[in-house]
Amino acid sequence: MTDQAPITPPIKKKVRNRNTAAPVIQRLVENGTLQANQRILAYFCGKGADLNWLAIRKFKVSGFDPYPPCGYTDMPTGHFDQVLLTYQMTRLKTDEKRKEVIQDAYEKIRPGGNFILSCRNFKSIGEQTFTDRDACADYLSSLIAHCEFENIEFPELNTDGPEICMLARRTGVYHSQWPVDYIETQGEMDFLCNTLMSQESIALDVETTLDEPRQLCTVQLGIHGRNYIIDAITIENLDALKRLMENDQVEKVIHNAFFEEQVLGRYGIKIYNIFDTLHASRKFRKKQAIEGGHKLGEVCERELNIHLDKTMQISDWTQRPLSAQQLEYAAIDVEVLVLLTPIFKPEAPPENLTLFDDAE
Repeated sequence: MTDQAPITPPIKKKVRNRNTAAPVIQRLVENGTLQANQRILAYFCGKGADLNWLAIRKFKVSGFDPYPPCGYTDMPTGHFDQVLLTYQMTRLKTDEKRKEVIQDAYEKIRPGGNFILSCRNFKSIGEQTFTDRDACADYLSSLIAHCEFENIEFPELNTDGPEICMLARRTGVYHSQWPVDYIETQGEMDFLCNTLMSQESIALDVETTLDEPRQLCTVQLGIHGRNYIIDAITIENLDALKRLMENDQVEKVIHNAFFEEQVLGRYGIKIYNIFDTLHASRKFRKKQAIEGGHKLGEVCERELNIHLDKTMQISDWTQRPLSAQQLEYAAIDVEVLVLLTPIFKPEAPPENLTLFDDAE
C-alpha cells in the first residue's frame, strides 16, 4: 500500500472584526452628518459593530458583507441616504478591487446621498504609504474618480487617532429651474400677496423650527415660472398673507396640508380652497403597486423622475441670512408642487369638441 501524503486542511480566511463602533462613526453622529431619520447602509460591515451601535441608537441602518461568516450576505433593497465603507481599504488588497467595491457601493446611494469612506490611518493603506493627509486624500479621491460624485470633502473628525474620512455626495438631485424672489420687507410682502390674488392656483409650503411650539420661519409661494420666499421672522404683520390664504378663489396646492393648517392657524390664518398632493397621490396610485410611500420626495421620484435633497429640512431656519442651500431647498418644495399639479389634475377637454369643420 502506497503511503499518501497527509491532507492539509484548508486555511480558514480570517477577517479582522471590531467589537466596538469605529470612532469615526461616533464623530459623524455627533456632528450631524449621520441622522436617525436617514437610511444608512454599512457596506462591508464585518460582523456589524458599527451597524449594531447605530441600531441601538434607533438609526435606520442595514448591513452587507460578502463574507458568509459575518452574517450579512443578503444585500438590502432600495437606495440609501448614507453608504458607509469603514476601515476596509486594507482588507481590499488592490486598487482594482477597491474601485470595484466603491462602484458597487455607489449603486446603492440615492442621488444627493453621501458615500462615506474612512480609514484607520492616513499614513498607510495596504501597500500605499503617504507623507501627510493631503497625499492620502488625493489617493482616496482617485479611487472614486470613475463615479459621479460632487462636493468631495474631508471633514475634521477631532479624534485622537490618525483616521481620515472622505465624504462624497452623489450627483443627480433636482435643482431649482425658476427664479427666486426673497421677500423680507413689509411692503414687498403686501405687494406680492395682493398680486397673487389674481392667480387661479398657487403652491404653498412653510419652514418652521423643529421644537414645539413651532415658530414660522419662512413661507414659500410658487406659481409657474417663479418662486417666492417670505421671511416670516423679519416681517411681523401677516395680514396680507392672511387675506391671500383665506381667498377661496385662489387654489392652494400643498403637500400634507394638515401641517400648514396647524402652523398658520397659530397665527390666526386659515387656508381655504386646498388641493393636497399627498391625498392626490394616494388616490392616483390607489389601485397600483408602488415602490415607496407618499412623502414629497417619493412622489417626485415616481411622478416626475426627479430626486429631491431633503437634508436642509431639519436645518436651523431661524438663522439669518439663510444659506444658499436653504433658499434653494425652500424654493424647490413649491416649484415641484406646481409641476405635480397637472399630473394629478389634468386639464379637462373642451366641452364642445369639434372633430371636423362644417363642410359647405
